[in-house]
Amino acid sequence: MIVIGKFYRLMRGHLRRISWGVVAAALVLHMSGTWLLLSWAGEDKLLGWDAFVYYYMTTASTIGYGDLSPGSAAGRYVVALFVMPGAVALFASVLAKTSASLLHFWKRHQVGKMSYEDMQGHTVLIGWHGRESVRLVQLLLADTHTDDEGIVLVAEGLAENPLPDQIRFVSAASYADCGEYARAAIGGAARVIVHADNDDRSLAAVFAVMAHRPAAHVVAHFESAAVADLVRSHYPHVECTRPLHVDVIARAVQDAGSSLVAGEWLSSGGPTQFSLPVPTDAQPLLAGKLAGAFRSQSALWIGFRDGGSAAPVLNPADHVEIAPGSVLYYLADARIDSRRVPWASLAVT
Repeated sequence: MIVIGKFYRLMRGHLRRISWGVVAAALVLHMSGTWLLLSWAGEDKLLGWDAFVYYYMTTASTIGYGDLSPGSAAGRYVVALFVMPGAVALFASVLAKTSASLLHFWKRHQVGKMSYEDMQGHTVLIGWHGRESVRLVQLLLADTHTDDEGIVLVAEGLAENPLPDQIRFVSAASYADCGEYARAAIGGAARVIVHADNDDRSLAAVFAVMAHRPAAHVVAHFESAAVADLVRSHYPHVECTRPLHVDVIARAVQDAGSSLVAGEWLSSGGPTQFSLPVPTDAQPLLAGKLAGAFRSQSALWIGFRDGGSAAPVLNPADHVEIAPGSVLYYLADARIDSRRVPWASLAVT
């Protein structure tokens, strides 16, 4: 009796919500009944497998080409009283279930309930600041070097994806919840940007992200220098940024036009700043030769940062040697392909 009771409750649940199993069973039963009744009515021309499926589908979809139809009075009654009502109702059920499934799938994407754990090489953006974040997304997408795999936004307090046509969205209950970042495939990301509503949330997000030991380049923005220093003390490879408006104001008042130059350096239109890693298998490079190589490609070399140093070296002397694995910084109209740089000819001799 217990088994029968469980089976009854299971079947009642499927019937109540008209599950795909119920629809499939009803379709099989109706098609079987149709075939038996047409066979009883002597409609042999409709009983072949290809003819039967073709006739049933054209009837169910109400297309009704008319090239196949029952020839006897009994066959017409079978079609009119059994086949048409049942087939059309089942076809409508299939369409309704399919539409509901697609709508549910789209809604889960829209409200941030989906998981993107299979993604690789993408950008994870943590935090949303309205227009400022919209501009950030536009800048990231403008550089084809970094948007190949797309952007996944992780944010608290957002009801829906703010840019559904441009980014994916993961709704987080808390930036400190490590499990939310797994849905954003933090382990396979190439870049992570942490820019939450305040420093406390950004700090919690950084520690939660780093718990996954990502191979990505992590950039975190803080208002407080003390919080930025705290992050650097635990994770030296996390690049911490802070507002530069005071520095820009001071430089602009002392050297007129400096703010315009600084803005152009980081803008997405016209010449802007890029980085280029030196291949790890290259020989040590000479700064003077590098400057000439960049000039030959209509670029201005600014400086470099080696793998073990947090501070970049700007405008180095010509005799300075640059180790393999260092990152070069330059101004150019477009990003330079590493394959276009003659690394061997720039080595120290």
